[in-house]
Amino acid sequence: MKRNGFHSEQRHAEGRGLWHSQDTLPSLLSALVLMVLFTHLAGCTSLNVLSDAEKSAINAGEKTVVLLKIECTIDNKPQEPFRASMWTGEPIVALGIGGFETVGEPGRVAHGFLSEDSRRAGWTCFALPSGVYYLAVLGPESDAGIKNIREAPRWRVDIPENTRLLYIGTLQLTGRADGAFLLGGKIIKPANNEEFIVKNEQELAKSLLAEHFPGGGEMKTSPMQRWRRGDPIIIRTPKPDSGK
Repeated sequence: MKRNGFHSEQRHAEGRGLWHSQDTLPSLLSALVLMVLFTHLAGCTSLNVLSDAEKSAINAGEKTVVLLKIECTIDNKPQEPFRASMWTGEPIVALGIGGFETVGEPGRVAHGFLSEDSRRAGWTCFALPSGVYYLAVLGPESDAGIKNIREAPRWRVDIPENTRLLYIGTLQLTGRADGAFLLGGKIIKPANNEEFIVKNEQELAKSLLAEHFPGGGEMKTSPMQRWRRGDPIIIRTPKPDSGK
C-alpha cells in the first residue's frame, strides 16, 4: 500500500557524501502510530439511518422499508459485513440498486441501518416506492468499495403496492483471507461468486421492524430471486404518486 506525504529533514555529511537524518526515526514512528490509529478508526462505518423524510413517506404509505440481512463468514468465521476495510475505508460488502429509471442497471447506494446493533448483526435497509428492482451485491472483498457494482451478482426484488414493511431474505456470503496489509488486517477475497443461499429469518425481521416501526402494520416477506445475465429484465412504470 503506497503512502505519500512523509517528510523529514536530511543533512549532508561533508566529505563523506552520505545522507543522514536525526529526525527520521522519530518521524517515521509517529507516522506509523497515526496510520495504525487511522486504520483502526477506518474499521468503523458511519451509521446511516433512515431520514425523517423517508420515515414520513413510509408511514404515509408512499414508500416501503425494504429489509435485508447479510450473513458473512471469512474462512468459516463470522465477520461483520458492514465493517470498513482497512484498504478503502468502505465496508467489505457493497450494494447497488437499479429500477425503472435505469432499466434495471444497478447504481451504488449507501447502506441504510435501523440501529447500531442491527448494523453489527448484518441488517441493512432501503426506502423505496413499490416496483421491481434489481439488487447487486459485491463482496465480501477488501476493495468492494471501489469496484464496479455492475459486475456484481444480482437479484430481482419485487415490492408490492400498499406495503410499508418488507423483508427480502438473509443472504449468505463467504470469503477467504488472501494475505495481510502492511499494518495488519486481512486482505479479503470472495470465496464463491456463483452459488448463494438466501435464508428466511422472517421472525427476526418482523421483531426488528416492529421495534422501529410500531405503527407500520403487517410485515410482508418477498424473497429476492437470483437474476443472471441473459435473464429477462422486468420493469414496472411507477405511479405518479410513488415518489419517483
